[in-house]
Amino acid sequence: INIIKLLTALNPDILHAITIKPIIIGGIYARFLKKPFVSSFVGLGRVFMNQTITFKLLNIFVRKTYSFIFKNPKSRLTFEHEKDLRLLIDLIQVPCKQCSVIDGVGINLAEYQYRPEVENTPPVVLFAARMLKSKGLEVLVNINKELKLQGESFILNVAGIEIEGDSDAITKEKILEWHRCGLINWLGKRSDIPKLIEECNIVALPSTYFEGVPRIIIEGAATGRACLVYDSGGCNSIINDGVNGYVVRPGDKDEFKEKLLSLFSNPLLRIKMGLQGRRIVEERFSLESVYEKTKSLYLEII
Repeated sequence: INIIKLLTALNPDILHAITIKPIIIGGIYARFLKKPFVSSFVGLGRVFMNQTITFKLLNIFVRKTYSFIFKNPKSRLTFEHEKDLRLLIDLIQVPCKQCSVIDGVGINLAEYQYRPEVENTPPVVLFAARMLKSKGLEVLVNINKELKLQGESFILNVAGIEIEGDSDAITKEKILEWHRCGLINWLGKRSDIPKLIEECNIVALPSTYFEGVPRIIIEGAATGRACLVYDSGGCNSIINDGVNGYVVRPGDKDEFKEKLLSLFSNPLLRIKMGLQGRRIVEERFSLESVYEKTKSLYLEII
């Protein structure tokens, strides 16, 4: 109610909402007042991936609400990758002409410049994400544990935001236990991500979450780092398997380990992949590119 009061006072020419709650609230407002409305889906999230009864019911409510909202002829839906676009079109029967893909969130290429790798021994892997189980940190922890038993290991730098009161959250106790055992180097919430990427050899994200295009992967590729990901959400829209990193079947820890070891043993391949990653980001994921596509969308609906 308070948000709708605020929107009424502001009387925007265009309303642009991001993620489920703003899309629902803003979309209902825009539908009744016939306002131009842009909704950005940065991944479909747990409402569309979780199979518990609660989330199944929530899924039904969200889909029905979306169907109502997007009958507004002045509404447009943007997605970070084609897979989410196709899935939502099938679920809510929204016309294709209202939907478009804008690659990722766009990053500042001056802030994330190409940097040659530092020669680290042992190699350094960076994992940066919210501390959710579905983001896949435990996959990397278990791989590191196995390699330690074989007399090999790597440094696993972990930067992220702790989550409280969420059944999918990794507990603080578990994070600190991994840190004490030397399985991770816990860095906590950091604001110097460009520096952390520069210091690493590989950026890894074995996530099974319904991702958009993960920002850390765009940033890693822009800096010239080979990236290793599960084929989840939009990860494969930035990482081309064998070109600027590897894309592994979701949940296949053994293949993930195999690809990680391959990258460890082949620094020249990592350099080649890093250069390709930079080229891909420059072509498709720059701030300027996202700005232009978004501006065109605004002009179209007004």
